Amino acid sequence: MDYKLLNDGKTKISGLSLGTWAFSGAPVWGGCDRDAAIETVHEALDRGINLFDTAEKYGDGAAELVLGQALKGRRQEAVLATKVYSDHLHHDDVIAACEASLKRLQTDYIDILQIHWPNEEIPAEETFGAFDELKKAGKIRMASVCNHGIHCLEHVAPYGVALNQMPYSLVWRLAEYQLSPIMEEQHILLWAYSPLAQGLLTGKFRTLEDVPMNRRANRMYDSKWGAGRHTDGGFEREIFAFLDELRSLCQKTGYDMSTLALNFLKARPGMGSILVGARNVRQLRQNLDAYETQVPADVLEWLEEHSARLRDQMGENADLWENAPNRYGKEGRMY
Repeated sequence: MDYKLLNDGKTKISGLSLGTWAFSGAPVWGGCDRDAAIETVHEALDRGINLFDTAEKYGDGAAELVLGQALKGRRQEAVLATKVYSDHLHHDDVIAACEASLKRLQTDYIDILQIHWPNEEIPAEETFGAFDELKKAGKIRMASVCNHGIHCLEHVAPYGVALNQMPYSLVWRLAEYQLSPIMEEQHILLWAYSPLAQGLLTGKFRTLEDVPMNRRANRMYDSKWGAGRHTDGGFEREIFAFLDELRSLCQKTGYDMSTLALNFLKARPGMGSILVGARNVRQLRQNLDAYETQVPADVLEWLEEHSARLRDQMGENADLWENAPNRYGKEGRMY
């Protein structure tokens, strides 16, 4: 396993990280087998993964409860990250949310406390003032953000941010338009979520009809399905045309889609960690084996060229979920 150093100068995070949304029992993933989830966390630690992501919003704390149980006796091996939701960013709410997360996680400190989504109604200085108090009290070690594009990141970067967690994959490269010089200047690394595009890059969905309705909630899919919050027309035709090309490449090279998808991200500049989900040891091992496989440079070049064509057909709104305007200002989008 490879590791990256965060901008605090001492915390190292694994290049592959484990997300716990699936531990919440959310309908999109199905029920959670707690014993299998705990075994999965232990396997991750044994294989060198040290970065774990969760959130108070995942099953109203259910995922935090499972992760806290799984890390009992091994907490010192983990870099533990959780999230404060956008309606909890006032000073007192941040403090209360952190205290509740600490209790559910059965720990006395959180390594990385993240803003789950931007909230233009609450001043950044108020939120980060609470973060600073929590740091001084030893209850968190670093602050971070998720889903912050260039406009939002400009508002929070001066307060000290370790990572920016954004959706990023072979079929959703729009984060590249939002990786502003701020990230490079302040050594903010990208934390890529949905790297397998909720199953599209595992090869399990050969056609749109194969994709369950509850997975069509993001902007890759047409809003006519009524599953998401956006009103866009989606990119189904373009994405499945690319997947057909990718499937042909897999047949030619012998690599599966997941291996190509994770290796593409692993080679991207500014990448901190790639966040994968797994509900059991078998799924985790599949992701680890794919990540640790070495893909030749010429194959990576093919992936770069062909996925760039797909990216260029999608516009520049990197928000995977909404087409709302950027509420931090009159111009641009939330991203």
